[in-house]
Amino acid sequence: MRGTVHIANTDTDRGLDFARVARMLARNENPGDLDNMADIMAPRLMDAAKAAMQMKAAVTSGRIDGAGWGAELAPYGVVADGFMDSLRNTGAFFRILDSMLRVPLRSQLSAVTASATGYVLGEGSAKRMTRLSLENEYIDAFRAVGFVIVTKELLMLGAQADPLIAHELRGAVSVTADAQFLTILDAGATSSASGGSTVAAIQNDLKTALAALDLGGQSKLFFITHPDTVKMLATMTIDGGFAFGDINPVTGGTLLKTPLIPCDACPYGTFYALDASGIAGNTDALILERFQHATIQMDDAPDSPPTASTVLIPLFQRGLVAIQVSTWAGAKVVRANSVYKLTSVDWGSANSP
Repeated sequence: MRGTVHIANTDTDRGLDFARVARMLARNENPGDLDNMADIMAPRLMDAAKAAMQMKAAVTSGRIDGAGWGAELAPYGVVADGFMDSLRNTGAFFRILDSMLRVPLRSQLSAVTASATGYVLGEGSAKRMTRLSLENEYIDAFRAVGFVIVTKELLMLGAQADPLIAHELRGAVSVTADAQFLTILDAGATSSASGGSTVAAIQNDLKTALAALDLGGQSKLFFITHPDTVKMLATMTIDGGFAFGDINPVTGGTLLKTPLIPCDACPYGTFYALDASGIAGNTDALILERFQHATIQMDDAPDSPPTASTVLIPLFQRGLVAIQVSTWAGAKVVRANSVYKLTSVDWGSANSP
């Protein structure tokens, strides 16, 4: 008797399931085409892929009670959440997001700029009142988009293509979101120039940055800088040993027992110290799409709008497919003295105490 055996997923990379769904979506044009892959894909991934196809099509309203196509949204949500979790390891915005004030996007909110104060009163004394100062803030949204162009031959490789697709999608989305996030931080930051490149100068720079932040018991402190700065800090020496031993040259580790995040979108020479409890932000659901009948410019700085000299490549004629993942996200500095930016940072170039 013949049957189908589905092996349980034991991947430690939570983004691979999303990459599998993306590959299935790129390989097949219609939900019915997925039935041909039922013997090699787990049912939950089949349902998630069908949901991704339905979400971009003009169809009737779905339901999650099993009556209609909406039931597939549940497994798609699980797969998308797993990919979103994996983004925390590749970008500053998604790493810090859980520590921010989570608020709805495109919403008006009031931020307290002067806190209420309690008093100890003697018997018969008048009760005091404290006036709260509120400032309206609007959390706008930006769209973080990443796409990968692959050949149909790569899609036919099956699971062997998933790590590559996951790696490229994560990198593209993270860099896009981080670039806009740093622009938002710049708008609400105070700034000064670094005082030097030695260990002593770095310590003074950190003291300056921390003194400028309004930190309290509920603060959530993070440092963000360029990956090259992280490498320089990790290899600085003092008295025959490493000056900052808790720093990992790749992942960042910790600096002053505080998470140090290497960020590809961060310009070299800048260093951010921020209190995430003074920043509001959120994201929407991930949207997965497939494009085959489109023309593209193979350039990381494309012409916009295209000119007569712009070289466009048709995907269909070249046997290529574009996989695009996007999400709406937003952030806003809602409390003063929550972000400090050091410029002209060249730490480690002298590498001496």
